Amino acid sequence: MGIKDEYQFDYLDDNQRFADQVNGALFGGKQIVKPEELEPMEPQTVNLKNRAGKRRTAKTVVDKKRLWKGRKIHILVIENQNYVDYQMVLRNMLSESIAYNKQWKQKKAEHERQDDLKKTDEYLSHMKKEEKFTPIITLVVYFGMEHPWDGARCLYDLLDIDEDMKSVVSNYRLNLYDCQAHDTFEEYQTGLRQVFETARYAKDKEKLRQIMEENREVYSRMDSETKEMIEVLANVKIPETFQVEEDGEERYDMCKAFEDMKLEGIEIGLAEGMEKGIEKGIEKGIEKGIRAFIETCKELGISRGVILEKCMVKFEMTEEKAVAYAAEYGI
Repeated sequence: MGIKDEYQFDYLDDNQRFADQVNGALFGGKQIVKPEELEPMEPQTVNLKNRAGKRRTAKTVVDKKRLWKGRKIHILVIENQNYVDYQMVLRNMLSESIAYNKQWKQKKAEHERQDDLKKTDEYLSHMKKEEKFTPIITLVVYFGMEHPWDGARCLYDLLDIDEDMKSVVSNYRLNLYDCQAHDTFEEYQTGLRQVFETARYAKDKEKLRQIMEENREVYSRMDSETKEMIEVLANVKIPETFQVEEDGEERYDMCKAFEDMKLEGIEIGLAEGMEKGIEKGIEKGIEKGIRAFIETCKELGISRGVILEKCMVKFEMTEEKAVAYAAEYGI
């Protein structure tokens, strides 16, 4: 399990987020699954035989499993993928087949204990005609930021099959949630919305800044777990200096952190240019650097207060001079 997988595994350990993931991806945001209806499940295993005929235990890997208490108990499984797995259809088929087989074995063991199967068909089947299995719902969540999911979405996509053969070959399809296929994530009610927004627009910083501004109330008080998820997904580090306390809990001002990170990138480029200018003794180079810095900040929509603060620190100027430069550009 990679670093991203580990964080996603822990992040969905919370029943509220787990339910939010299922409701958002499968039910369009309708609150079908309630957090209090979910119970943990143990990983499933299956006994297989190797070429020598010896039994070995193989585990099917899924990120999170829950029992959902409703009119029936459903088994919810979430698979998180940061990269496209071109054989995901087969993985899911195997995982679900093993789970159904496990249910059948449990029924078989119970009937053997009670010795209640008298009809020949039931005795050979190890179950009664009217018995049913618990449905299994598998959700594949694609967090990939490089490109949309381009792998198979059903078994037919993996088969070299003619159209006239499909009527006699069973199909299997994925419940796939690809964040790259969505422009908004309003169906989510937890930090998952911000996680998906970051994954979706990580390469479009201007769009991400716009989203943060429009949802400043949420992004300026983000919980630590969501902050860590975003750090891992976007490959950034949010310093502790942006931590704020709220009701005794750690929160983070992602809006201010995002602005500061953009400014840091701008400053690095300006600093390199100014150092070369200073070496050549060109005073006008510094002057142009200051103006370029302010103009770039304005284009990025960075707040006036932050611009003034950075000018005073970076260029060692007085507040009066910083205000004068800002006024020149209508800030």
